[in-house]
Amino acid sequence: MLFSTEIYSPLGILTAVSDGTHINGLWFNGQKYFMEPLPEKPVPIKDSAIFTKLRNWLDRYFTGQNPPISDLPLKPFGSSFRKKVWNALCEISYGEMTTYGAIARKIAPEMGRSTMSAQAVGGAVGHNPISIIIPCHRVLGADGSLTGYAGGLDKKIQLLKIEGYTMKNQKRCSWVNLKNELYVKYHDEEWGRPLYDDHKLYELMLLESFQAGLSWECVLNKRENFRAAFDRFDIQKIIAYDDAKIQALMKDPGIIRNRLKIRAAVKNSIAFQAIQKEFGSFSNYIWSFTDRQVITEEFTVRTTSPLSDTISNDLKKRGMTFVGSTIIYSFLQSMGVINGHSRDCMCYCQNKKAGRKN
Repeated sequence: MLFSTEIYSPLGILTAVSDGTHINGLWFNGQKYFMEPLPEKPVPIKDSAIFTKLRNWLDRYFTGQNPPISDLPLKPFGSSFRKKVWNALCEISYGEMTTYGAIARKIAPEMGRSTMSAQAVGGAVGHNPISIIIPCHRVLGADGSLTGYAGGLDKKIQLLKIEGYTMKNQKRCSWVNLKNELYVKYHDEEWGRPLYDDHKLYELMLLESFQAGLSWECVLNKRENFRAAFDRFDIQKIIAYDDAKIQALMKDPGIIRNRLKIRAAVKNSIAFQAIQKEFGSFSNYIWSFTDRQVITEEFTVRTTSPLSDTISNDLKKRGMTFVGSTIIYSFLQSMGVINGHSRDCMCYCQNKKAGRKN
């Protein structure tokens, strides 16, 4: 019989599965291949001795203590080939990295073969059912790129940073100001990641409108100030902003003080809420334009596209302002409808599927 429980971590909620003696699975909630390949549906419970042991291990890991993998009894479900790959992953030292090709060369003799496909190894790595503990995040592409991660590339980056792996030598998109740590972090962990949460989409939409005529770096540097000034982007409060509130915002040196843009934030909030009511969520609306697919469009000097033209025109018809095609193109790149990372960027990914439906 299998049991499951949720564990809160600095990187989000995890779901763990155990047979009562071993750890059989650990996934970030909502990640690719979530709860696969379990032979039966687990029974949810709050805690057990093995789950307490797992929580303690994770607490040590997230505080940089490098707990040994051997401290936990692992028993992942999978084919003999995948288990060999997962065993090889467990041999990668904390803070170190390897490649799919290196793993293939290592286990080929164990399988009685002279060679093995790195792509086959990649499939097994991607289906690793025990995230973090079996460290599939320590695998790079042949060119040194971070490549994909079932839990999300942003989480892979954060796990590597916990282990002290430096990202300084990783290539990034040419537009990133490497001297601005906030901008680098935004590129690595947010830009281009498929976004579905309406509150985050709402915040991003309003902030993008303030970018008009300026740069996103300028807006990003003031994002925390915007959050404080705009009531943490509470849409109901913003819709109710009156002239007195707008005047107060005009006196706030921490934000971009443009009266037309501030008034547009109120007007656009009303339209945003109307879209939510019509489509069930703004996420459903915005992702419907690509049938929930990510469009891979490698970064160039391009600032608009037929897609951004279409969405911009539709939003204007719905009453929004400061949503020209250039602003919407930037918004689509930021929220991951368009994957605009350059091919040599560590965050470049060829996966074109948006993933899930809200």
